[in-house]
Amino acid sequence: MTGTVIVKIFNGTAARTGLTEEEAREAGFDPVCAVVSGPDRAHFVPTSRSIILKVVVDRGSRKVLGAQGVGVGEVAKRIDVMATALMAGLDVDQLAHLQLAYAPPFSMALDNVLVAANVVRNKLEGRFTGISSLELWELMRAGEPLLLLDVRQPAEYGRARLRGSRHIPLGSLRGRLHELPRDEPIVVVCSIGLRGYEAALVLGANGLTNVRVLDGGLEAWPFAVERLV
Repeated sequence: MTGTVIVKIFNGTAARTGLTEEEAREAGFDPVCAVVSGPDRAHFVPTSRSIILKVVVDRGSRKVLGAQGVGVGEVAKRIDVMATALMAGLDVDQLAHLQLAYAPPFSMALDNVLVAANVVRNKLEGRFTGISSLELWELMRAGEPLLLLDVRQPAEYGRARLRGSRHIPLGSLRGRLHELPRDEPIVVVCSIGLRGYEAALVLGANGLTNVRVLDGGLEAWPFAVERLV
Protein backbone atom coordinates (compact mmCIF):
# COMPACT_ATOMS: atom_id res chain seq x y z
CA MET A 1 0.00 0.00 0.00
CA THR A 2 1.36 3.43 -0.96
CA GLY A 3 -1.27 5.53 0.81
CA THR A 4 -2.04 7.65 -2.24
CA VAL A 5 -4.48 10.53 -1.56
CA ILE A 6 -5.69 13.50 -3.59
CA VAL A 7 -8.03 16.38 -2.70
CA LYS A 8 -9.43 19.45 -4.39
CA ILE A 9 -8.83 22.75 -2.55
CA PHE A 10 -10.76 25.58 -4.21
CA ASN A 11 -9.12 25.80 -7.68
CA GLY A 12 -6.02 23.86 -6.63
CA THR A 13 -5.04 20.28 -5.93
CA ALA A 14 -3.02 18.63 -3.14
CA ALA A 15 -1.89 15.01 -3.29
CA ARG A 16 0.57 12.59 -1.74
CA THR A 17 1.84 9.04 -1.99
CA GLY A 18 4.17 7.04 0.23
CA LEU A 19 6.08 8.70 3.06
CA THR A 20 6.63 12.36 3.80
CA GLU A 21 10.08 13.54 4.83
CA GLU A 22 9.12 13.50 8.52
CA GLU A 23 7.49 10.06 8.29
CA ALA A 24 10.55 8.68 6.50
CA ARG A 25 12.85 9.97 9.25
CA GLU A 26 10.58 8.53 11.96
CA ALA A 27 10.67 5.17 10.14
CA GLY A 28 14.46 5.08 10.37
CA PHE A 29 15.37 6.28 6.88
CA ASP A 30 17.83 9.06 6.06
CA PRO A 31 15.68 11.09 3.65
CA VAL A 32 17.01 13.31 0.88
CA CYS A 33 14.38 15.52 -0.73
CA ALA A 34 13.84 17.62 -3.80
CA VAL A 35 11.30 20.42 -4.03
CA VAL A 36 10.74 21.55 -7.61
CA SER A 37 8.50 24.36 -8.80
CA GLY A 38 7.44 24.94 -12.36
CA PRO A 39 4.74 24.74 -15.01
CA ASP A 40 2.89 21.50 -15.60
CA ARG A 41 3.44 21.74 -19.36
CA ALA A 42 5.45 23.89 -21.77
CA HIS A 43 5.37 27.45 -20.44
CA PHE A 44 4.20 28.92 -23.76
CA VAL A 45 1.04 26.79 -23.81
CA PRO A 46 -1.95 28.94 -22.71
CA THR A 47 -3.23 26.22 -20.36
CA SER A 48 0.10 25.94 -18.51
CA ARG A 49 -0.27 26.15 -14.74
CA SER A 50 2.16 26.01 -11.82
CA ILE A 51 2.75 23.03 -9.53
CA ILE A 52 5.15 22.23 -6.70
CA LEU A 53 6.39 18.67 -6.33
CA LYS A 54 8.38 17.19 -3.44
CA VAL A 55 10.09 13.82 -3.81
CA VAL A 56 11.53 11.87 -0.87
CA VAL A 57 14.38 9.35 -1.36
CA ASP A 58 16.41 7.23 1.06
CA ARG A 59 20.07 8.27 1.07
CA GLY A 60 21.52 4.81 1.62
CA SER A 61 19.50 2.69 -0.79
CA ARG A 62 18.51 5.55 -3.15
CA LYS A 63 14.99 4.07 -3.11
CA VAL A 64 12.02 6.34 -3.72
CA LEU A 65 10.02 6.70 -0.49
CA GLY A 66 7.26 9.15 -1.30
CA ALA A 67 6.08 12.34 -2.96
CA GLN A 68 3.73 15.25 -2.37
CA GLY A 69 2.34 17.74 -4.86
CA VAL A 70 0.30 20.91 -4.75
CA GLY A 71 -0.80 23.55 -7.24
CA VAL A 72 -3.40 24.71 -9.72
CA GLY A 73 -1.80 22.63 -12.48
CA GLU A 74 -1.84 18.91 -13.23
CA VAL A 75 -0.73 17.40 -9.92
CA ALA A 76 -2.56 14.08 -10.21
CA LYS A 77 -0.49 12.78 -13.13
CA ARG A 78 2.78 13.32 -11.27
CA ILE A 79 1.56 11.66 -8.08
CA ASP A 80 0.25 8.70 -10.09
CA VAL A 81 3.71 8.29 -11.65
CA MET A 82 5.29 8.43 -8.20
CA ALA A 83 2.80 5.90 -6.78
CA THR A 84 3.70 3.52 -9.61
CA ALA A 85 7.41 4.06 -8.93
CA LEU A 86 6.85 3.18 -5.29
CA MET A 87 4.96 -0.02 -6.11
CA ALA A 88 7.69 -1.02 -8.56
CA GLY A 89 10.42 -0.37 -5.97
CA LEU A 90 12.29 2.04 -8.21
CA ASP A 91 15.38 3.87 -7.04
CA VAL A 92 15.95 7.51 -7.93
CA ASP A 93 18.25 6.64 -10.84
CA GLN A 94 15.57 4.47 -12.45
CA LEU A 95 13.00 7.20 -11.79
CA ALA A 96 15.19 9.75 -13.56
CA HIS A 97 15.32 7.57 -16.69
CA LEU A 98 11.59 6.97 -17.09
CA GLN A 99 10.42 7.73 -20.62
CA LEU A 100 7.27 9.76 -20.01
CA ALA A 101 4.99 11.05 -22.74
CA TYR A 102 5.95 14.49 -24.04
CA ALA A 103 4.25 17.08 -26.18
CA PRO A 104 4.04 20.79 -25.25
CA PRO A 105 0.29 20.75 -24.47
CA PHE A 106 0.80 17.93 -21.94
CA SER A 107 4.22 18.24 -20.30
CA MET A 108 7.55 20.00 -20.27
CA ALA A 109 10.36 18.41 -22.27
CA LEU A 110 11.73 17.21 -18.92
CA ASP A 111 8.72 16.41 -16.76
CA ASN A 112 8.49 17.70 -13.19
CA VAL A 113 9.00 14.12 -11.90
CA LEU A 114 12.23 13.75 -13.86
CA VAL A 115 13.46 17.18 -12.74
CA ALA A 116 12.84 16.22 -9.10
CA ALA A 117 14.65 12.91 -9.54
CA ASN A 118 17.69 14.66 -11.01
CA VAL A 119 17.71 17.26 -8.23
CA VAL A 120 17.87 14.43 -5.68
CA ARG A 121 20.67 12.75 -7.64
CA ASN A 122 22.65 16.00 -7.68
CA LYS A 123 22.26 16.26 -3.91
CA LEU A 124 23.30 12.64 -3.38
CA GLU A 125 26.38 13.15 -5.55
CA GLY A 126 27.35 16.28 -3.58
CA ARG A 127 26.95 18.68 -6.49
CA PHE A 128 25.04 21.14 -4.31
CA THR A 129 23.30 21.50 -0.96
CA GLY A 130 19.75 22.68 -0.56
CA ILE A 131 17.91 24.38 2.27
CA SER A 132 14.17 24.13 2.89
CA SER A 133 11.95 27.16 3.18
CA LEU A 134 11.20 26.31 6.82
CA GLU A 135 14.87 25.97 7.77
CA LEU A 136 15.75 29.25 6.08
CA TRP A 137 12.81 31.02 7.70
CA GLU A 138 13.92 29.83 11.12
CA LEU A 139 17.49 31.03 10.50
CA MET A 140 16.19 34.43 9.39
CA ARG A 141 13.93 34.75 12.43
CA ALA A 142 16.80 33.83 14.74
CA GLY A 143 19.02 36.48 13.16
CA GLU A 144 21.68 33.95 12.17
CA PRO A 145 24.50 35.44 10.07
CA LEU A 146 24.00 34.57 6.41
CA LEU A 147 23.90 36.24 3.03
CA LEU A 148 20.73 35.89 0.96
CA LEU A 149 21.91 36.12 -2.64
CA ASP A 150 19.13 36.69 -5.19
CA VAL A 151 20.30 35.87 -8.73
CA ARG A 152 17.10 36.70 -10.64
CA GLN A 153 16.70 39.47 -13.19
CA PRO A 154 16.16 43.06 -11.91
CA ALA A 155 12.46 43.13 -12.84
CA GLU A 156 11.83 39.91 -10.92
CA TYR A 157 13.75 41.19 -7.90
CA GLY A 158 11.78 44.44 -7.98
CA ARG A 159 8.43 42.68 -7.86
CA ALA A 160 9.10 40.46 -4.84
CA ARG A 161 12.15 39.54 -2.77
CA LEU A 162 13.22 38.21 0.58
CA ARG A 163 13.86 40.90 3.16
CA GLY A 164 17.54 41.77 3.40
CA SER A 165 18.61 39.90 0.27
CA ARG A 166 21.44 41.10 -1.97
CA HIS A 167 20.78 41.21 -5.69
CA ILE A 168 23.37 40.05 -8.22
CA PRO A 169 21.86 38.67 -11.44
CA LEU A 170 23.26 35.31 -12.49
CA GLY A 171 24.73 36.78 -15.68
CA SER A 172 26.78 39.27 -13.64
CA LEU A 173 27.87 36.91 -10.89
CA ARG A 174 31.31 35.95 -12.21
CA GLY A 175 32.30 39.60 -12.49
CA ARG A 176 31.08 40.50 -8.99
CA LEU A 177 32.43 37.66 -6.88
CA HIS A 178 34.62 40.14 -5.00
CA GLU A 179 31.47 41.61 -3.46
CA LEU A 180 30.66 38.39 -1.61
CA PRO A 181 32.00 37.54 1.86
CA ARG A 182 34.10 34.40 2.17
CA ASP A 183 33.49 33.94 5.89
CA GLU A 184 29.69 33.93 5.85
CA PRO A 185 27.15 31.27 4.79
CA ILE A 186 25.39 32.06 1.51
CA VAL A 187 21.86 31.00 0.53
CA VAL A 188 21.15 31.46 -3.18
CA VAL A 189 17.60 32.40 -4.16
CA CYS A 190 15.88 32.42 -7.55
CA SER A 191 12.38 31.73 -8.89
CA ILE A 192 12.29 27.92 -9.07
CA GLY A 193 15.80 26.79 -8.08
CA LEU A 194 17.49 26.30 -11.48
CA ARG A 195 19.43 29.56 -11.53
CA GLY A 196 20.25 29.05 -7.86
CA TYR A 197 21.86 25.72 -8.74
CA GLU A 198 23.86 27.31 -11.55
CA ALA A 199 24.98 30.10 -9.22
CA ALA A 200 26.05 27.59 -6.56
CA LEU A 201 28.26 25.86 -9.15
CA VAL A 202 29.86 29.20 -10.06
CA LEU A 203 30.48 30.05 -6.42
CA GLY A 204 31.89 26.62 -5.63
CA ALA A 205 34.26 26.78 -8.59
CA ASN A 206 35.60 30.05 -7.19
CA GLY A 207 36.26 28.83 -3.67
CA LEU A 208 32.97 29.78 -2.01
CA THR A 209 31.84 26.43 -0.63
CA ASN A 210 29.52 27.36 2.27
CA VAL A 211 26.63 27.75 -0.14
CA ARG A 212 23.09 26.39 -0.13
CA VAL A 213 20.25 26.78 -2.61
CA LEU A 214 16.66 27.52 -1.57
CA ASP A 215 14.67 24.39 -2.44
CA GLY A 216 11.97 25.16 -4.99
CA GLY A 217 12.91 28.84 -5.17
CA LEU A 218 10.56 31.68 -4.29
CA GLU A 219 7.64 29.95 -6.02
CA ALA A 220 7.71 27.40 -3.19
CA TRP A 221 8.36 30.00 -0.44
CA PRO A 222 5.28 30.00 1.84
CA PHE A 223 6.18 33.04 3.95
CA ALA A 224 5.96 36.78 3.43
CA VAL A 225 8.11 38.62 0.90
CA GLU A 226 8.83 42.28 0.27
CA ARG A 227 6.84 43.71 -2.62
CA LEU A 228 6.85 47.02 -4.47
CA VAL A 229 3.80 49.08 -3.58
